[in-house]
Amino acid sequence: MAQWGRGRLTIVIAAALSVTVALLSGPRALASGILVRDLLATPPIETQLSMEQLEALEPHVIATRTEFTDGEVRFEGPLVTDLLRFVGDRAWSSAKITAANDYAIDIPVSDFKAYGVILARRMNGRELSRRDKGPFWLMYPLDDFKELQDPVYNNRLIWQVVKIELK
Repeated sequence: MAQWGRGRLTIVIAAALSVTVALLSGPRALASGILVRDLLATPPIETQLSMEQLEALEPHVIATRTEFTDGEVRFEGPLVTDLLRFVGDRAWSSAKITAANDYAIDIPVSDFKAYGVILARRMNGRELSRRDKGPFWLMYPLDDFKELQDPVYNNRLIWQVVKIELK
């Protein structure tokens, strides 16, 4: 009976370790890329963009202030329009951007073109960690356009982006 009890304990410990490893790999899974769904395609097309594919897109810089940072911050990452071209560049009208915590917001695709919105990977030269709202933070050039000084746009600064659904 004691042997059976130890064996069962070993299984329980192994299961607990597996759960712990899965939880700890969460941020790594988050850092593995972004899922893009083209809902205009029939049937819808899913593309998992890897970190390498996203890093291969030309980086752009936005220097701006946000209510989430102190002073002007330099954000760097690919233009969202470049990412869209990479997955197909259809006549999408909106993008539902979803964060790791399931927060989601619909954004007009026209914003990406009009304002040069980026998917920031770096802040002040440092790669964004999950703690720093990374690995991907959708960033508008808030200081460059007077109309962006509106809470509507502040709500669109979604961080820890994991999924983009295009419609």
